[in-house]
Amino acid sequence: MSDESPLSSIELEAPASPLQALQSVRAEIPFVRSDSVELVTRETAYGRIEIRALMEGAGHSLLERRYASRGYRLSRSADVTLGAYWEGRLVSTLGLRRDSGNLAADQSFPQEMAGMRQQGWQLCEFTRLAADPEGPSKLVLASLFHLAYLHAAHHWGAEFLVIEVNPRHKAFYRRMLDFQPHGEERLHRSVGAPAVLMSLSLAYGASKVRQYGGTLNEDEGRSRTLFPYFFSIDDEPELLSKLADVYGYDA
Repeated sequence: MSDESPLSSIELEAPASPLQALQSVRAEIPFVRSDSVELVTRETAYGRIEIRALMEGAGHSLLERRYASRGYRLSRSADVTLGAYWEGRLVSTLGLRRDSGNLAADQSFPQEMAGMRQQGWQLCEFTRLAADPEGPSKLVLASLFHLAYLHAAHHWGAEFLVIEVNPRHKAFYRRMLDFQPHGEERLHRSVGAPAVLMSLSLAYGASKVRQYGGTLNEDEGRSRTLFPYFFSIDDEPELLSKLADVYGYDA
């Protein structure tokens, strides 16, 4: 769950595949590719996966309209929005927000968020997680998360990311990405549904990428997480360079 979840998706069963833990984006929802910039592509057995930066202005306006048309309750915009295209069709989105002392999670989890900041944690928030479950789920989700965490860690100096999820999906995020829960289940105020606050250490995530990234679980030391489907650690300099070009900062 993110703060833009549709009410119709609140009671989903525990996900059988990674993208079922995200909210549904139907195939008929078009996005204009001219309002986005290519970051990286992956040629896979499932077809071509393209991760693009959905740009400010017309691109974000379109994103807001299309989400709203599917019953999403949209609050504040994400600071950065990434989109995954599979064979030319948008199949997933992921938004990032930089912490300025008032993230969306502060509404439902003010004490937990204040506690993290008091410990000196530099935070960012992942939001607007949406996906078409017919896409190649593990590669899409891993690709989006890798680009997002690189941007948050290297450009914003973030150390931990936070996310609000439906309690039914808590086990998925713990198992597949090692997110840790914080506090008790609360009512998600923007959606009117239960939510759990979870966090992930970006340093810990980076260590898992160094260990498993790019292996696609082909090595003997197989992992049951999503980290083998991230890019290889050797790909990161090029990924950071492209992010720097698009978002205007030094790699």
